[in-house]
Amino acid sequence: MRLKYCAVVLLLAGWGCSTAPARVDVLVGSAAPELERFAARELCDYLSKLYGIQAHPSRHATADGEAVFLVGRPETNAAVRQALGEGGFGEITDQGLVLKRTRWDGTPALVVGGGSPRATLWAVYELVERWGVRYLTDRDALPQERREFQVPDLDVLMEPVFRIRAHPTLQDFAPSGEAWGMADFRVLIDQLAKLKFTRMNVYPFGYQPYLQWEHKGIQRRSASLWYEQHFPITPDMIGRELFEDAAEFWNPDLPLGGSYDELMAAGERQVHNLIEYAHRRGMECDIFAPTIDFPPEFAPLLKGAGRSGQLTVHPGFDTPIDDSSLSELSAAVLQATVDTYPEVDRIMVAMPEKRQWLGQYERAWRELDAKYGISQVRSLDDILAAAENRKGSRRWPGKRGLDQAKADIASLFFYDRLLLDGGVLRDTQRPDIQFVYMEPAEELYPLLDRILPSGWEVGAHPENQPEHFLPRAEVLGTLNTRKIPGIMHVTLDDDVVGLVPQLRPTVLHEFMTQLRRHGWTGFAARERFPADHDAVLAYLAEAGWNSEAEPDAVARDLIRTVCGEASVEDMLAALHLVESATLNLATNKINFSFYVPGMMMKFWNAEPKPAYLVELQQDYVQALEAARRALEKSRPEGSWYPDFWVGRIEFALGYANAVEAMGRGATVEAAGKRAEAAKHADEALSFLRGGLEAYVRVARNRTDLGAIAVMNEFGYRALQRKRTELGN
Repeated sequence: MRLKYCAVVLLLAGWGCSTAPARVDVLVGSAAPELERFAARELCDYLSKLYGIQAHPSRHATADGEAVFLVGRPETNAAVRQALGEGGFGEITDQGLVLKRTRWDGTPALVVGGGSPRATLWAVYELVERWGVRYLTDRDALPQERREFQVPDLDVLMEPVFRIRAHPTLQDFAPSGEAWGMADFRVLIDQLAKLKFTRMNVYPFGYQPYLQWEHKGIQRRSASLWYEQHFPITPDMIGRELFEDAAEFWNPDLPLGGSYDELMAAGERQVHNLIEYAHRRGMECDIFAPTIDFPPEFAPLLKGAGRSGQLTVHPGFDTPIDDSSLSELSAAVLQATVDTYPEVDRIMVAMPEKRQWLGQYERAWRELDAKYGISQVRSLDDILAAAENRKGSRRWPGKRGLDQAKADIASLFFYDRLLLDGGVLRDTQRPDIQFVYMEPAEELYPLLDRILPSGWEVGAHPENQPEHFLPRAEVLGTLNTRKIPGIMHVTLDDDVVGLVPQLRPTVLHEFMTQLRRHGWTGFAARERFPADHDAVLAYLAEAGWNSEAEPDAVARDLIRTVCGEASVEDMLAALHLVESATLNLATNKINFSFYVPGMMMKFWNAEPKPAYLVELQQDYVQALEAARRALEKSRPEGSWYPDFWVGRIEFALGYANAVEAMGRGATVEAAGKRAEAAKHADEALSFLRGGLEAYVRVARNRTDLGAIAVMNEFGYRALQRKRTELGN
């Protein structure tokens, strides 16, 4: 564990004998950028919270000040330059941060700065961490005891291990950022800034109301949320009190029942606000452009169009890869994205999820080889053989992996023509914007530094469950990250596994080790349930700067700060058991609580109780017992944290027990015993109700509310209909 956690104990131990200064000065440069001025205000705020010291950012020290904080860089704060002299920071990158004890006009002082405005903000948050504060996803945890103030004796220069540390915002499904308004996102972004994340990613899907565009006289006129699913808020639903006077679960920033134009205007406004707020907190913001996923009104312009349900159309298996209509549609999406959101930092484009164009990969290879000489790096036969024989693959096994590689070769050719040969953005507001290629087949990594311009990035997501990728982690070494930065999207929770809590810190630790070993540039947390991941995100934040970070050590430290020492071991045991349950589901029943229609009724199936379910229930029972012990031992101010986990685990156990009861009901129904089946359905409903009521009690954010709304509609109400069908 990094020194800072030891330093907290040592420094605080000596503070009790000091008298708090009558006045503390926080000096910021007269020409400091807004982010440095904000950093100074944050430092003053924490001085008040932790020590009762009232300070305000100023350009001049007071005559009676007993301690001084110099916030900023030599270039922006003359006091920093005077205190440290020329070159006082030493060699430092734009992400490096500095905490350095010095004197200012004979007064004890601390320089709090960095190689850029956002690094100065991180330096403030690093200092506050060393004072004992811990950052969770929706609040701070302050030290248990207020200590008397003393300027810390520090000489710290920190540089990150991973320069890209990203987190998602808008995604898809009701239990995700698709349900969040800006009031919710501001809290999360504030906390992620404290954890020194560098980037927020925005993922607007083609069906969502976040991009208005037109092409060849056709205007986009359709948009919806969560795949046009609906979640009514009814008087009898479990958790009705959480939803105020809403008639339907909906994004609070978008007009429910509004016109298309009103919906689109509100959606675009929310994305602008997200980008603006991320920038205000020192984060970059990238946006996804749905270049091969179009609203259905554009189907007449696309040859051989395929359909993703009724919401969007995409290139079909027979759509020529160089079809001019397809290129024009994709260009229209890109141009609209850039001109609608010119303030964004990068655009993400994706390989098609349907992996079409399989029949055109050989021609694409020939064209790319003629232009870039890619066969000198790796042969086509070698790529295809490796793709068909990936070790441990669950997402793209066997022929599916082979098809992915073929389709992505074709997609690389498609994007090469679209982005590099046609001047597609020449007349837009950002003609030189850079791109992130999302999810190319891993066998193509060695080719990408020849095909992509230097500085463009690769976003990798080879497996939904990261533990399935570890057996072949050596492929990470085949991407030239010196030219093409590589960002690994690491799964904290997976939508297909669903609504039950998911944790995998042990796997993520090995993943971070492999990324560091192979020189990858960074990571993006793939998650929709931030309340579940306070400890995991704290670990990822620590691993971003400290190669020796360990998830258990970070979790212990967080639990100790929030709940007190007595709760640590029991709470940690509960989290380990949730991880055991997560890995069980990821291997044996991946769609266990996937939040789609039929999520529960698939378990009304006459078959023996599966072994995975036995182990799952055992893990949840033991996890619940441990979380309850942690709750009993917690200090009162921090009891909310183990109580949250009691509720989440009670929900998971209720779900698992309902699954077992449904299997028994289906079995006796198949034997013609409808009355007995009805009793098992009642039993399952009781388990679901108890689990949902527990979740309702501890819900922390809009994802939790979305999960509760989904569970009522796709779980509880669906089972009620089955119970009605069975009769009295």
